[in-house]
Formats: sequence, structure tokens, C-alpha cells
Amino acid sequence: MNQPGVHSHLFRGSPSAVADACRGHGLACVQLTPSFPGLSFQEPGQITAERCRLVVEPFAAAGVTIACLSGYTCLMDPNLDRRHRGIIRLHALLRHCRDFNTCYLVTETGSLSPKSPWAPYPPNRSREAWTELRLIVADALRVATDHGATLLLKAECTHVLATVEDCTRLHEELDHPSLGFVMDPVNFLVESSPSELRVDLERVLERLGSCAPVVHAKDIHFEGGEVAMPRAGRGVLDYGHFFQLLRRYQPDAPVILEHLRPEEVGETKAYVERARS
Repeated sequence: MNQPGVHSHLFRGSPSAVADACRGHGLACVQLTPSFPGLSFQEPGQITAERCRLVVEPFAAAGVTIACLSGYTCLMDPNLDRRHRGIIRLHALLRHCRDFNTCYLVTETGSLSPKSPWAPYPPNRSREAWTELRLIVADALRVATDHGATLLLKAECTHVLATVEDCTRLHEELDHPSLGFVMDPVNFLVESSPSELRVDLERVLERLGSCAPVVHAKDIHFEGGEVAMPRAGRGVLDYGHFFQLLRRYQPDAPVILEHLRPEEVGETKAYVERARS
């Protein structure tokens, strides 16, 4: 059963307050952002087993599982000092991933653009960028393997890791059991169109479904040549068909709802549950 959850940072407050909010909305899981008032995990030295337990215990008591851990950083940050700091923190989170009661850690490659880690930039598609990305990911995978963690990369259309083809290529070239991906169908469909959406969705699941154990759920809407990404149920993606396909590959993958406000959780959760049934 693909249980719905949210990013923990959707709700404000202590771990206990966030866990209670999740339970109050009937959520089964969260993607945990390790940052709470008075309990930061920004510096590697702050990431200890004891501090991790302070975070996860309230969620366990509330019956909310940790689906995965957010370890977002720009792996390809053109500022090398900042990139290095981000990677060092990522490695620390991988070493303690199991202390957060999950084996999955989610991160992203970002863009080489000096303007923004989310900005399009032609050198992202270069051979040099791909070689560099492989080295960075391979190094992180060694840490993940040593500590029983799985690194999940989330593709974005403006990042170095941008497409389904990029994901399958990296998966084949590294051929590593500790590497996986986030199944965010909308991120792979931004170049699609309403008439092609169904076929393109099937292609995404066929190519990536078996190695993407976590789902990020938002919607897509095409209008006037522009692409919008509202919350699930407010666009044109057929989530009923998506869940039919997903069951072939990941029948138990948690579904993390995105692009919504706290007051929209109930309605969005209900939509996803109807589509899933």
C-alpha cells in the first residue's frame, strides 16, 4: 500500500509538535528534514546518534514512520568550497541515516550555473559535468554502503541529473546496490504535452520504477506554453493510472505530497487515496 506522507518541514515546531501534526492529519510517514528549533543538523559535528534519536522518538511514538531523510545539497555546486561543505555534511548524514530510522537519504545534483543551483545551464550537459558527477556519487555510495544506507537522487529538468535517461545511464554505469532514485513523475514530464502524457508516464515507470522506492507527488498543468506544478489533484496527471503502473514496481513506496500548504493536506491526501484505490 502506497501510504501518503509529507516533508516534515511543512509543519513548524519541535519534533513532537511536527509528529503530532502528522498524526492529526492521518499521515503514515514523513520525509524527514533534520532541522528543528534548537536542534540543528547543519554542521557535521551536530549529526550524532543521540541527537538523531531525539528527533525520531516522537515520530515513532506517534506511529509516523520516517520514509526517508532529506540530505539536499547541490552536489555540483560551482563554488567548490560550498560544494565541499555540502558533501561533507551529506556523508555525515549517510553515516547516521539508520539512526534516523530509515535507510534512504534523498539528495540532488543541482546545476553548475553560477547564478542558481536550479538555473538551466548548457555546461550541465557536458561530458566533463557527467564525469564529475559520477565521481561525486561513487564516493557517496562508498559511505552509504559502509553504513547500510541507500542514496536516492532526485532529478530536476535544470540539473546535471535531469532526465529518465540520465538516471538509467548513471544506474547502469555505476551498477551499485546502494544507488536509487526518487520517482517524481512530474519532474520527468515537463517536456511532455497533454496528448503524450499517458505514454510518457508509462515510459518513466518502465525505465525507472524498479529503482525508485520513494515517490514525490505533485501535479502538472500546461497552459500557453508554460508548465505549472500545483499540488496533486489540481492538474492533468492521471494519478489513478500512475498508481496502477507503480504497483508493478513499488507497491509499498511511500508517497510524499509536495507543493501544498498545511491546510491543503487533508484534501490532497484524500485525492491520492482515491486515486490509489
